[in-house]
Amino acid sequence: MSNSHMALEARSAPQVLRSQAARWQREAGEIRRQVAGRPLAVLVGRGSSGNVCTFASYLFALQTGRQPIEFRPWLTTQPLPDADWSDAVVYAFSFSGKSTDVAASAEWLGAHGASVVAISEADSADAHLLKPAHHILRLGCGPERAVPATKSVIAQLFVAAALAGYDIEAAANEVAECLLRIDAEGVPAKLADFLVGARTVTWLARGPSYGGALDAALKMQESVGIPSCGYSMAEYLHGPIASANPEDRVILFSGAIDPMQSKQAVTAALLARGVPFLCLGSDQTPEAHVPLPFPEARWARTALLAYIAQLACADLAGRYGINPDEHPSLRKVTTTR
Repeated sequence: MSNSHMALEARSAPQVLRSQAARWQREAGEIRRQVAGRPLAVLVGRGSSGNVCTFASYLFALQTGRQPIEFRPWLTTQPLPDADWSDAVVYAFSFSGKSTDVAASAEWLGAHGASVVAISEADSADAHLLKPAHHILRLGCGPERAVPATKSVIAQLFVAAALAGYDIEAAANEVAECLLRIDAEGVPAKLADFLVGARTVTWLARGPSYGGALDAALKMQESVGIPSCGYSMAEYLHGPIASANPEDRVILFSGAIDPMQSKQAVTAALLARGVPFLCLGSDQTPEAHVPLPFPEARWARTALLAYIAQLACADLAGRYGINPDEHPSLRKVTTTR
């Protein structure tokens, strides 16, 4: 079991969920009341927070029937036609509040009429994101010392769900219990065993959990340095699967009991190519299957994938003699434009 800051911070997620979910629900409900009448949701984030935005895009669409915009910060560096964003609510995610491109996007959108909601741990004058914010929802999950984001990712997943209009309190308690069981049953260690020696690692999921697959890939890159990517299962069949070979590893996360044709097609193709794969969650492939306890809310199952990946990557880094808390090319706060 890893004793890195990354692992310790990841393992604090159940307590964060239990202690903060009621407040997140209450504050998100108040924000939703204040921004009612603005039908367009705009999501802004980078890194792990950007992956949370991808997750959130599914939830907002499921609740409203309209696909949110995942705003690209690069646009604010270009000369753009004047536009009216007064029908929009901007949900800007940054744990530190110091991500300059996220803050610049929020400021630009706010200047064009949007209402800006900042989701952050920050509570200081030098937090760029707080300055253009009309509403602030603080995560309250405490500091993170490791470069890879862990408990803050899971916190942001639940805050995003509350802002999208989901009831998160019961789900948070169920997920907290599931995470403790997953750790006690050694699921992350089993995954780390499977990943040892991989040339590349691909993470596959569907629906909201696609955001979790993207973040699992990011954790692998940040903590272990293994080339990794995340795809939806259907998208994987549109070309990327052609690059997989027996030196690679593929993780399929199945957060639903219902059968999925794309999952079955992926596993059949991987078997034909001799590519080792492992299914996490509900699956009809017992020989490559690790069962998981699931919360009732399907959207909340994304947190399980995020948690398993965080601890598996911390474990794998330790086996490779890598310190997952630091990286010579990475910083906890990334400032770009």
